[in-house]
Amino acid sequence: MPFQYSKYLEDKNKSQNTIAGYLKTIHLFFSFIDNFYEKQKEPYQISPADIKNFLNSKVKEGNSIKTVNKHLTILKGFFDYLWRIEKVPVDPAMKIDRFLEEENKGNSLTYDLLKDTLPKVINNHNYTTLRKSIFILSTYGLRSAEFQIKKGNVIDHGNSVEILYPKRNLILYNDEAEIFLSYFFESQFNGSDYIFTTKKHDESLVPIEYMSLHMHFSVISQDYNFPVKITPNDIRHAYAFYLYTEKRMVVEQIAAELGIEVVSAAQLIKNSQFRHHKGKEQLELDEKLGVE
Repeated sequence: MPFQYSKYLEDKNKSQNTIAGYLKTIHLFFSFIDNFYEKQKEPYQISPADIKNFLNSKVKEGNSIKTVNKHLTILKGFFDYLWRIEKVPVDPAMKIDRFLEEENKGNSLTYDLLKDTLPKVINNHNYTTLRKSIFILSTYGLRSAEFQIKKGNVIDHGNSVEILYPKRNLILYNDEAEIFLSYFFESQFNGSDYIFTTKKHDESLVPIEYMSLHMHFSVISQDYNFPVKITPNDIRHAYAFYLYTEKRMVVEQIAAELGIEVVSAAQLIKNSQFRHHKGKEQLELDEKLGVE
């Protein structure tokens, strides 16, 4: 490990397994930087944006928020060490906040609740077409990375709009299509290849990131009193459970609907069943305890 960091960790009585985990994260980080810039960067050249880009890449890859926060903790420790031994003039990780984790409780979110909320969101005059479009798309079980839609992958059929994905096409009709197209036309002037974007501190635009999505879902969760703070992942699980139990789709059909492999669909259904039953148990317990 560079700059005798492994010895420093050993002196702190860290186990060899822990040190190996730290080494893996640091290696992943600098490999990401090398690939991103197509050249090596020295530690003193690393910026907070570099670390944030790395963390967001892990979210896009499907890492849990807990895992991403673990990566951040390791990088904070590493750069704090480099700052202490004067290898970097400023600690680039010092002011980076942890990602907000989902509450560790039963998830009682149901797809019926989402369906009931959808027309309310669509008709909410205080919401932008951006927020409405994001919620509309989320009800089709999109992963966070699937909101990064290129403008060239959208087809306006007049009475519907089609969004092209590698393994499935998503078609919107009526109010859903009208709202999405409204924001799609707005986005033509954002100077990006992507419809939904996140503005960085340097005013540059990048494909929409997890925290930008989280902000919209957090507002909707609060405005409509959802039992949990919803995320795209929560909605995806609720949608999979709905397709399996209400629509009576088999695993292969759900895989095609979501554009994923059959084995991934099977695991998603299994996880959604666990979430549903755990949520019901939590609600029953709350009722017994008189919790509002």
